[in-house]
Amino acid sequence: MIRGLLIVGFLFGGEVLGEEPACYTTNRFEYEKNVLEKLIYLEQSNAAATERIAALERQLQGQTTQSPQNMRSSSTYVHWGMKTCPNVTATSVIFSGQVGGGHFTHTGAGEYVCLPNDPSYDQYSDAADNDRSWMYGTEYETGTCPVLTNLLDFEVPCAVCLARRKTTLMIAGRTSCYSGWTMEYQGYLMGSYYKYNNKGYICLNKHAESFDSSSGNENGAVIYMTEGRCGSLKCPPYKNGAELACVVCSTTS
Repeated sequence: MIRGLLIVGFLFGGEVLGEEPACYTTNRFEYEKNVLEKLIYLEQSNAAATERIAALERQLQGQTTQSPQNMRSSSTYVHWGMKTCPNVTATSVIFSGQVGGGHFTHTGAGEYVCLPNDPSYDQYSDAADNDRSWMYGTEYETGTCPVLTNLLDFEVPCAVCLARRKTTLMIAGRTSCYSGWTMEYQGYLMGSYYKYNNKGYICLNKHAESFDSSSGNENGAVIYMTEGRCGSLKCPPYKNGAELACVVCSTTS
């Protein structure tokens, strides 16, 4: 439609070539020459207009059609031990909160989760019922660790992060990412005490902070550093008794 309107505009904007001027020279050759030149001019203008229209259409198509890079799905991850997300390109905070989990002595306890600081409820009863799954806050148990001893018995914060147009991956046992991947953050592999119920492993930022100034040793869910035990775990390359690192990486490829 755009092409048709512009071409019609060019035609109506020029002179009507089917009629001779009222006062034209008696030189027929000169008249026909002028008519021919005008036809050539209009044809050239027509071609230029057609090219401009095509360029506009290509531009519009480029604005409405996403490239494969822009169509890449985003991903999310939890930044364990921190209230904000890493300061890296295209990563932003969805929400901040505190780490929750089942009580360390309860056999029905679930995995660690990041609970938001602004919870909302549907229908509920505020009576403490036994026939429920129970959620607790999570404390650091780092008193005998080589680092983070100052966080002992403090509650653990967390932040859920959006990595736009990136794929993310947590790698246990590494302090750096593999080629082609970018570091989101690096830390230590944490989990429940080896005699407690398993809640899985999380990657705690090496610069972890406390949720607030409260240090009550209230237990609930707890996290410990994770160290390797040789045998079925091959040593080398792993080291018996060494605390395991971890890294969260991203890629746009």
